[in-house]
Amino acid sequence: MSNYRGESAHDTEWGDPAVKGTPQATLGPIEKGPFYAIEVKSGTLGTKVGPKTNENGAVLNVDGGVIPGLYAAGNVMASPMGMTYGGAGGTLAPGMVFGFLARRDAAGRC
Repeated sequence: MSNYRGESAHDTEWGDPAVKGTPQATLGPIEKGPFYAIEVKSGTLGTKVGPKTNENGAVLNVDGGVIPGLYAAGNVMASPMGMTYGGAGGTLAPGMVFGFLARRDAAGRC
């Protein structure tokens, strides 16, 4: 079992297709912003389902209508990937993206 990034077949096969099969597939340059940073703390992945949301992260009622002022993002919302599991950390990006979209949508309603 490897302890270093880019040594396992999993790392090198699921990375950048331009350099697939090499350690370089795991990490490349990020040259164009904007950039965002968040503090990541360890936790548990304990939810299986959550409320359905629209494209702005607004929670939908059982009839598909928006519940005014209620938003969900990340691990508390139904997965944008459906019934698939994106792997460890798979709720971080939806949390950031839908958090941003929910904030923008809520601000537009003021």
